Amino acid sequence: MNRLTKLGLIALIAATAVVTGCTKKPGHITPIPAGGLSNSGAPGGGDLGNGGPIRNGGPNGAKFGGATNPAPIDLTNGKGLGTGDPSALPTGDPRAGKDEDRETFKSNTVYFYFDKATFNSSESSKIPAVIEFLKSHPDNNLLIEGHCDERGTEEYNRALGERRALALRELVVGAGISGERVTTISYGEDRPADPGHDEAAWSKNRRGEFILLTPSKGGSLK
Repeated sequence: MNRLTKLGLIALIAATAVVTGCTKKPGHITPIPAGGLSNSGAPGGGDLGNGGPIRNGGPNGAKFGGATNPAPIDLTNGKGLGTGDPSALPTGDPRAGKDEDRETFKSNTVYFYFDKATFNSSESSKIPAVIEFLKSHPDNNLLIEGHCDERGTEEYNRALGERRALALRELVVGAGISGERVTTISYGEDRPADPGHDEAAWSKNRRGEFILLTPSKGGSLK
């Protein structure tokens, strides 16, 4: 091996060592399941660009907060829908002119399998009561929240929470409830039901919550 060849080989080895040494180890990233990417290129089809909660629903399945639609007025204040002027909500938003009732369907919360938008068959028995209530109260609407445990990236969990909420919405709408009365929102890992860091807590945080929206009594969301 001549001198020039040896020098070239040494330089290549040195460059490889530098690149390898600078590579950062990835954090804990939940792998996207096969088929988990939609045509939009984002997991679950969510609009992840604005960094806010993902909202879906409304007439013709309009997506609120999406890339092609104006984002709604933020009424959350970090505490559910919070307070604000319902008239400021986008046209057709099922929450417009409604008050938030988080107690009626509290026991109907559906808990999901890890990293999936599916749940145990025993959880299915919680959904018919929600559907029957909505059928007998046509002036009420429904908000479905999708939640995740803390494992995985924030972006991935927002999309997974969206898929969970949409899975429940499909069951409700499929049972005869107008899609215009049902909207969804994903909070990902942002709002854990249990702040713990073990499986007991995580199993409570992988959930979908049904929030009843009743005719407003005071002209504001509560």
